[in-house]
This record gives sequence, structure tokens and C-alpha cells, in this order.
Amino acid sequence: MTVVKKTRKAASPAKSIADRFEGTIIERPITIANKTFLAGLGLASQVQSDFDAKFEELAKNGEKVRKEARGSFESLGDRVMKQIEAIRKEATKRGESAVKTVLKYSPVATTDELKKLDRKLDKVLAEVAKSPISPP
Repeated sequence: MTVVKKTRKAASPAKSIADRFEGTIIERPITIANKTFLAGLGLASQVQSDFDAKFEELAKNGEKVRKEARGSFESLGDRVMKQIEAIRKEATKRGESAVKTVLKYSPVATTDELKKLDRKLDKVLAEVAKSPISPP
């Protein structure tokens, strides 16, 4: 029995799809389809690079807006805090005035009045302690 040895053909350089159908009826549609595909890839690449540039520009603009908004918010917060402080001071003044008015017209003794009365009582008690007690 004779053994036939199969040999491989040398690999031929890869042909493009258009070259494979050269001279056939579908050569022209394949060429158009190939160019359309390549144009689509080129367009996608262009859109991607344009998008990246526009995206970076929008991000920078957004950062500017954020900084401006923070500045506005902080100045607004400062103004609100000043208004709150002014309102608090005014409310304190009004409250103190109302308490003074109520105490002025009520029969309740103030702390100062009680201190004066306490001093007078101490004087009277001191005088009583000095004088001899006469039997009844």
C-alpha cells in the first residue's frame, strides 16, 4: 500500500472581500457595502472624538455653574443668618419690654424691691436686738 503524503499549500495573502468577488455580479454591491461599513466606522470615530471634546467643554461649564451656585448659596446663607440675628435681638428687646410692663402694673415684687425690703428688715432686727426687752 502506498501512502500518499498530503502537502499543504503555502498560505496565500488574505484577500479583501471585494477581491474575492472580483468579476462577479455581486462585486459592485459588496464594494458599496464595504465602503458604507468603513464610512460608518469613520463617522462613529468622528462622532466619538467630537462627543469627547463637547463632553469636556460641558463638564467645565458645569463646574463653573456649580462654583457660582455655591457662592450664591453661601452669600444667601450669610444674609439669612444676619436677618435671623437681627430678628432674635428685636424679639429679645420686645420680650424684655413686655416683662417690664407686666411687672410694673402687677402686684409682684421685683428682685430689687425684695433686696431693699430685706435690708430694711435687717436694720429693724438689729435695732430690736440692741434694745432691752421690757417685761409686759
